[in-house]
Amino acid sequence: MHSKWQIWDFFSSFQRNYLASFNGLLAMNTFDPICMKMMKDFLVKGSEGRTIHHKLAGEVTSNWIEEEFQTLSLFGGADCFLIHLAQDLKADILDLLAKLELSDRFVILCYESEGVSWKKIIKDAKIATLVIEPPRFWELNKLLDFVANYLRLPLSYDAKTWILDALENNLSTFYNTCTVLKLNYPESKEVSTAEVKSLFTLDRLDQFAMASMFTRKKFSDFYDRLVQLEGDFDKMRGFFGFMQGHLIKLADTSYLAQKPRLTQYDKDLQSTAKLWKIEEITIEIDRFNQWEIQSKKKDSFLWNELRQKHLRALIRE
Repeated sequence: MHSKWQIWDFFSSFQRNYLASFNGLLAMNTFDPICMKMMKDFLVKGSEGRTIHHKLAGEVTSNWIEEEFQTLSLFGGADCFLIHLAQDLKADILDLLAKLELSDRFVILCYESEGVSWKKIIKDAKIATLVIEPPRFWELNKLLDFVANYLRLPLSYDAKTWILDALENNLSTFYNTCTVLKLNYPESKEVSTAEVKSLFTLDRLDQFAMASMFTRKKFSDFYDRLVQLEGDFDKMRGFFGFMQGHLIKLADTSYLAQKPRLTQYDKDLQSTAKLWKIEEITIEIDRFNQWEIQSKKKDSFLWNELRQKHLRALIRE
């Protein structure tokens, strides 16, 4: 069996008691540690009383495999196992596991990365696999809906919009956010934006949206967003480096004529390049370079400069 799923389809459609009758070796992989935990909990709950033990990959040796599976044992002859961090299994151990004949028990290898070991499993095709794939970037709102429903958290539409705009868009962040909201508002019929804001602060920076905002000369909105991230020097350092690269592309968009197909990012560059003179772009590149240096030094004066830029932009507008 080689099976691939999206997370919302897996939890709505996968056979809940799959492990009640499954025998053999199965390798699982997911895009996020939280997803792996959810997946394991889901499957173990449906195992209907089978004895399941947990082991780390580092504990799996050739001696253990021989004692547990290849000799007659007085104890636990039908015991099943979940092996965690399976990406750490050595190649010879993986080969021994793949050769086991498991007629009345199962072993599940839980992978949390797609390293050499996982690639070998896919290439050899000797071990059944069960994979939950990461959502596409346009499906992140669907991912948030899934998490909220999974945790039985009634989020208002505006609250969902704020979370998507303000927080990092990944499963771990959504899960942790919704868990905190559930704990704080257990009786709420619909968690509002105000209730979400009371517990969380803005921490997401959409670099492409910010770059588009800046090159469209929406400076007050641009600097308003930046000053809200006061103290996050690492995020600012990466963003200021990104902005320099973006502005260099903006200075000369002629290379886009050679591309057979333009992305939305390319089209945005073309349309905003008309708003700038080369001298203006050069000044801004130097400015972002200086701010990148300040971020690297963790110079707190940086935030004063950004606030001043925000104030000037508001006055001009």
